[in-house]
Amino acid sequence: MIKFLSSSRITVVCLFLLFILTFWGTIAQVQQGLYVAQERYFNSFFFLAAGCIPFPGAQLVLWVFFVNLICMMFLSIKKLTQWENVGLLIIHLGLVLYFFAAFMIFHVAQESNVHLAEGQGTNVSASYQDWELAYWKDDGNVRHVTAFDTKSFKPGFQIPFEDKNFILTVNRFYLNSDWASGLTEKPVDKEKEQNAQGGFFDLKVNGKSYPLILYGAKGQATLVNIAGQHYYFILRHKRYQLPFIIRLDNFKATFHPGTEVAKSYQSMVTITTGSLERQVRIYMNNPLRYKDYTVYQASYDTDSMGRQHSTLAVVKNFVRILPYIACFVVFFGLALHFLIQALIHKVRA
Repeated sequence: MIKFLSSSRITVVCLFLLFILTFWGTIAQVQQGLYVAQERYFNSFFFLAAGCIPFPGAQLVLWVFFVNLICMMFLSIKKLTQWENVGLLIIHLGLVLYFFAAFMIFHVAQESNVHLAEGQGTNVSASYQDWELAYWKDDGNVRHVTAFDTKSFKPGFQIPFEDKNFILTVNRFYLNSDWASGLTEKPVDKEKEQNAQGGFFDLKVNGKSYPLILYGAKGQATLVNIAGQHYYFILRHKRYQLPFIIRLDNFKATFHPGTEVAKSYQSMVTITTGSLERQVRIYMNNPLRYKDYTVYQASYDTDSMGRQHSTLAVVKNFVRILPYIACFVVFFGLALHFLIQALIHKVRA
């Protein structure tokens, strides 16, 4: 089995499939957007090509490729540990580090997005698929928001408040819901960003009960008047604070002649960190990088007023240096291997 899994034929097939998926997924980003293309082609084990043909996703191909590499190293360990092949051993270790980096990035990277019209700015991004229940009270111009992750919500769960007089209990909670004729449960969509959470809650304050129905796709907070004080509750995509303010100065989309299909689109943004400002042009394959953050041009849309909005994907990835280290290790192994082989050839000559 190990000998079969170490076959170089598997290596070639995996490389060919990765080439196809990379090309296919990159082209799809223009029409489907960055996140949808990423989920379909790169984060999946399988997807349906042309709507009916099962095709392996990049995650499956990479797992097969990783097993193929480990089995190949296992069978060749005696050869790889000989001094004249130490360069090959370093190359293989660099490739293993590549796979480890991909695994870590997939599981620890924090993905979110900002949705801006021209002139708008923000220092908060929203998750694509994670949700939270947030509340605040109307106390003037300053809004202090408290939010709770919904991952632990289930019937009977009590949401903790700093004010012990508040008791919010989950009666019913849906991972996907609809508001066609009141809040109803829907089957969970396999594309997680398509789900809209909703639920029935019971808020008790000093013994008085206030029933709440919250629907994530509503987009507006529910007002509750408690002893003359206005409180607002909302189910929304989870928010993350950014270490900078990003403002959309100008958005430009270019279309194929005679169609409404986008050929390219780009955002001119201003990044503010403290008292420093800089302008950056973000377009496909040309993201903005700031410390552990990378901001990509993801998609765009047009509202009912005809205004264009730009959606920028924000990825926080504190292990993004690992692929660069892996690249250096592979380069060093290649250089060392060719140098050793040249010396051996010279001695034999």
